[in-house]
Amino acid sequence: MSAANKLPHLVASSSRYIAGRNAVQTVYWRASAGPNPRMVKTNKTCEFDRSQLAPKSVRLQNHNHSFINK
Repeated sequence: MSAANKLPHLVASSSRYIAGRNAVQTVYWRASAGPNPRMVKTNKTCEFDRSQLAPKSVRLQNHNHSFINK
């Protein structure tokens, strides 16, 4: 079995800009492997220096993406 087959399947992701913390948070939903698959939510937060001003296009966007084939 290859390493790619052992990874949980990515179901969806969502990103948002957090103005008060000058950060971008990305949340991932994955289907766990095994006989009783469950949804697993993980997140990643990337913080920036407060002296940097994020571009307006980043501050005003929300990103939602589904990876489920329809």
